[in-house]
Amino acid sequence: MVRAVSAPVLLLALLGAPVTAPAQQPTTAQLIAITDKVFAPWNSTHTPGCGVGIARGGTTLLERGYGMANLTGGRPIMPSTILESGSVAKQFTATAVMLLVADGKLRLDDDARQYLPELRSYGRAITVRHLLTHTTGLREWSNLVAWQGWPRGTRVHTQSDAFKIITDQQALNYPVGDHYSYTNSGFLLTRTLVERVSGMDFESFTSTRIFQPLGLANTSWRGDYTRVVAGLAQAYRRAPDGWHIDMPNDNVIGAGGLWTTIGDWLKWNEHLTRKTLGSAVVDSLTRRMRLTDGTEIAYALGLMVTRYRGTPQIAHSGSTNGYSTYLARFPELGNLSIAVMCNAAGAPATNYTYAIVDALHPELARPAARDTVATDHDALRAWRGLYEDGRWHTMSVIDTASGTVRFNGTPIRTLRDGTYLIGGQVARLTVGTDGRTRTMRTTTSDGDSVV
Repeated sequence: MVRAVSAPVLLLALLGAPVTAPAQQPTTAQLIAITDKVFAPWNSTHTPGCGVGIARGGTTLLERGYGMANLTGGRPIMPSTILESGSVAKQFTATAVMLLVADGKLRLDDDARQYLPELRSYGRAITVRHLLTHTTGLREWSNLVAWQGWPRGTRVHTQSDAFKIITDQQALNYPVGDHYSYTNSGFLLTRTLVERVSGMDFESFTSTRIFQPLGLANTSWRGDYTRVVAGLAQAYRRAPDGWHIDMPNDNVIGAGGLWTTIGDWLKWNEHLTRKTLGSAVVDSLTRRMRLTDGTEIAYALGLMVTRYRGTPQIAHSGSTNGYSTYLARFPELGNLSIAVMCNAAGAPATNYTYAIVDALHPELARPAARDTVATDHDALRAWRGLYEDGRWHTMSVIDTASGTVRFNGTPIRTLRDGTYLIGGQVARLTVGTDGRTRTMRTTTSDGDSVV
């Protein structure tokens, strides 16, 4: 899918000189100096904030909180504070499936309709693996309820509501397995699949098979958003008149909706490193998916397997209402794990994580500067108009603002090879043989995608 995205905000300059040589384990004081600078905007009793945890080689080096868990109750964010995971929860749902695979109760390449007969037949079978890798072609359930006039936050959506609207769809966004496009719908269906195959409700199964055995004592699902949870941080969003409460108010889980702590996340990452649940289970979680044409994508099972500054990274981000999170591990950096959980909408948890990595490992390669040339905005004005995404059928706009041509508000820059840079993506603009049809292709993790 083509999206205009802002370039990553690198916070290395904020940190100043690195506090330690790469091979040297930093002291607690040095780590605090790093995180104090990274999270300085939240180090206040008048704002929400973030919790951060750092571990290496199975040893927790730091757990620390910044800002407030509750702006009216005077409760600060602490290592024991519970926050919501956002989509970091997906790896736990994928783990539940892999435990059932290990039990011999299903296979990843089974037709999902074997367990979810409510799913329509779309020609090519949607497999369990497709559900866990964003390659089904299914439409995003939250968009569907919004188009019905009930966007998330305007009413209480339940699992059965979301399940029905997904399975009622008569068509897909694209043929099964042909593309990667991020959607929560597959993981939402997976929750029901786990319940049917295991014979247990999803919360009980994951508690019995994952949370309890691994000692994740502070981790549970938001199966009932009205449940009172001791230590849960309130989520907020900033508005012109100040901070507003921005809490999830639905009971849809599996794609998100996990309540947990920084400490439990670090413990979870260490269990993945040690393969406590079995090599077959953990190895499958980090095996990248291939599309129908053989293209390998960065997404595995509920996890992104990528590189950051040349070093392998296994990670996932999360965002639900006012919660913003990131959980990453770096196997070749001494099994470094970093967990960031914030209760302020839009807090750049991913960038905070990378800023910490940069400070701890200044030896990592920096990306080469893009070779840009002056942009001919007069020539680009011919491209003004509305564009339809060929996969998602959503609309984008190229327009003129302040004398520059922009894609969904992001300036278009020209690269020396004749392509264009929009945020962090490279785009190609072509005119059809009819001389009128104009197409933009942007390079993404799954190749070219048409708008």
